[in-house]
Amino acid sequence: MKNKLIFTSYGLTTKEGQKLIGKELGSYELEDKKIFLFHEPHYYTESILVMACVNLGFKEENIILSGHQMSNQEVLECDIYYCGEGNTFEKLSILRERGLDSIIKEGFKTGNKIYIGCSAGATIAGVSVEEVKDFDKNNVGMTDFSGLGLFDGIIIPHYTKKELKRYISNSYGIKDKYKSVLSVSNEKSLVMEVS
Repeated sequence: MKNKLIFTSYGLTTKEGQKLIGKELGSYELEDKKIFLFHEPHYYTESILVMACVNLGFKEENIILSGHQMSNQEVLECDIYYCGEGNTFEKLSILRERGLDSIIKEGFKTGNKIYIGCSAGATIAGVSVEEVKDFDKNNVGMTDFSGLGLFDGIIIPHYTKKELKRYISNSYGIKDKYKSVLSVSNEKSLVMEVS
């Protein structure tokens, strides 16, 4: 069974992100789908995220917030996982501390899941976040740069194809290091199907 990855540079806390994500989810009946929203509580975005999901068509009782889930099983049973913007290293560190990285990967093994990654959330979905050191401050002292590995490559958000090409040409050995190096610009979304 196939899983779907939806990547954007902006998330549900912005009008641009809501529009792009809404377009990609438009063909789904969302009222019966459960969505898990991973966010950092100190950003105070819970109410914005919930309202954005309701506006997309989710029922409020089917919206699971990372700070409020009752069990890991509740997260595992979600149809859609959302990981938004922020500092990549902080977000990945918190995912690991709470064991949510393993739960998302386990959920993907069952198939028919959707992962929505926005900016940092997009980068975390790949095999590594090491290249993000060029863009984000590693203020948590991360030394294991393994991402979720939901696809075989890495993604650089906020970059057009032209900017990605320049970044690759200035980054020695990056093409040899990863099977694919992708980008998602601020104006578009990138969608992939993976097994």
